[in-house]
Amino acid sequence: MTTQHLHPSRRNVLLAGASLLAGAQNVFAQRGDTIKIGSARAMTGLVASSFAPLYVSVKIAVEEINAKGGILGRQVEIVEADDESSPAKEPAVMRKLIDSGAQALLGPVGSSHTIAAATTTTAAKVIHAGGGWAEELADGLKYPYHYQFTYNTGHQGEAIARLIVEKLKLKKVGILQENSGLGESGGAATVRALKKRGLEPVGTEVYPPNATDLKVYLNKLRAAGADAIVLWNSPVQGMLLTAAGLQAMKWYPALFGGNSLFSNTVLENTDPEVLKNAYGTLIKTMTYSATEAPGARQVAYAKRVVTFPESKFWEINAAISPFYDYLHLLKVVVDNEKRFDTERIKKAFDATKNYDGMIGSISFSPENHCALTGDQMVMATLLSGKDARSMGVFRERA
Repeated sequence: MTTQHLHPSRRNVLLAGASLLAGAQNVFAQRGDTIKIGSARAMTGLVASSFAPLYVSVKIAVEEINAKGGILGRQVEIVEADDESSPAKEPAVMRKLIDSGAQALLGPVGSSHTIAAATTTTAAKVIHAGGGWAEELADGLKYPYHYQFTYNTGHQGEAIARLIVEKLKLKKVGILQENSGLGESGGAATVRALKKRGLEPVGTEVYPPNATDLKVYLNKLRAAGADAIVLWNSPVQGMLLTAAGLQAMKWYPALFGGNSLFSNTVLENTDPEVLKNAYGTLIKTMTYSATEAPGARQVAYAKRVVTFPESKFWEINAAISPFYDYLHLLKVVVDNEKRFDTERIKKAFDATKNYDGMIGSISFSPENHCALTGDQMVMATLLSGKDARSMGVFRERA
């Protein structure tokens, strides 16, 4: 007998029972499922080794989150895809992760890579945190679903120019930038910040990411009279080649740049003469001074970071990765909302004020998707990495 021949009231009871059973089965299945987070990363190619440390934070965060019951009572599962170190691959990689069932995305690392990825995640309306420092990536109107859990090149340019002009009183600044999203954004931010203080760069040189020797570019900046160089590089090769070039030329100008200067490989393989006046931008929570030590929370985290083989030589970038705070804030927001609803998560992210993150106090607005303000980053010395107080992770403020 089919339900259409039953008495209406009996048919309704059976239908309701079937609906409840199906609902119960769906809830049971959902509880047995995982929350999938897609991770785009360079597993092969030019930047694979340089960017690998930034994914250590993903392992630590997922372990901590799952130990506390996961998200919505479900364990978090990271689904990875290789972008082969190529920005051109990012749209297909992000699409692959979305199609695999990822409910939110992280990565890739690199500004050019993240910009290419954010175009796809914006169209797909998927919550996303990349590992890019370009100012463009903080634009909540252009990339409404992308969040930058760090400072950006605008903040860095200001800090670099402030140290060069106001403290060190240097006058002739040359810029050496990688031909990438980071290089372009960082170079522009530096020029803007210098002009604000009445200085024009004496020269700007742009090198390809696959360069094997930077002496030709450095020689042009020396010929222009530079007594300071601002280096904008993504993988560590840029800093290693710059250091090798300066050492070969026996030229030791003051050197400034971003967190890409801090690799411990640089400390171990560079003449200290090159580094004695070298400074990089860094999150304030990961620095110390003569009167202030790093926080206990940051020290405990750093001790975990350095246990991972992937962190070796670039422990500092592993520790300041944007993905740790992203995943923890995602858990807080989704658990509060009691469901994984993208638009509700976006609204909650946009309303976040003063969230106590590992990297500092995190706030967003609908227009500004950069987690930090400029006063939460400082300039730090490269040579302090040899100090026992650094633990291989922290650096002393300039």
